[in-house]
Amino acid sequence: MPSRRPLISLAVLACVAACATPVAPPPPASAAGGAGGVEDIYVVRSVRESRAPAGEFCSAAKTGFAATLEDRYAFRAVVTRSPDGKVIDTLAHEVGSLRACYQGAVGPEEVGFYAEGVVAGIAVTGRGKCVATAADFPEPGITSLRCFLVLSDLPAPYAAGVLTTNSISSRALLGERSEPPGYVQPSIATIRLWHKR
Repeated sequence: MPSRRPLISLAVLACVAACATPVAPPPPASAAGGAGGVEDIYVVRSVRESRAPAGEFCSAAKTGFAATLEDRYAFRAVVTRSPDGKVIDTLAHEVGSLRACYQGAVGPEEVGFYAEGVVAGIAVTGRGKCVATAADFPEPGITSLRCFLVLSDLPAPYAAGVLTTNSISSRALLGERSEPPGYVQPSIATIRLWHKR
């Protein structure tokens, strides 16, 4: 009768090898882009490229208010550190643009905010408000602001969306460099787009 020891040894070695091989867990499904997700989320930095008196683009028939200022922005991708979400790059490649109308200079009272633009190839139109939250904060020359837009007229597959900003204004009105220096100006924006069910 032939010995079964070589076969048993071989089976044990195969089992040990299989058990010792690490298997990566599947990536977790998330609301944004995961299985069954109903929303897409973008985080971008806006860079103000121009400011001028409001023109025909900012007509009251379109915006819903008497606009006095018209801005143009570039959207840049924001890169975060995966272990803790810390932002490590706010000037990655360009991902869109925005043309905006304001009822006036943003101050302690809410002002009307209207915009049209493109983010990640998606056309967006929005109406909302902006307000200053703290002047000379965190230091003289810097004002903390917040803005929002309710997005409409979105292409398929989207039903609705919002854009919210965490913004600052500095003595330097245009470009990426603040005055005083060191601040990300003017905005970090979060855009949430919800799919039709």
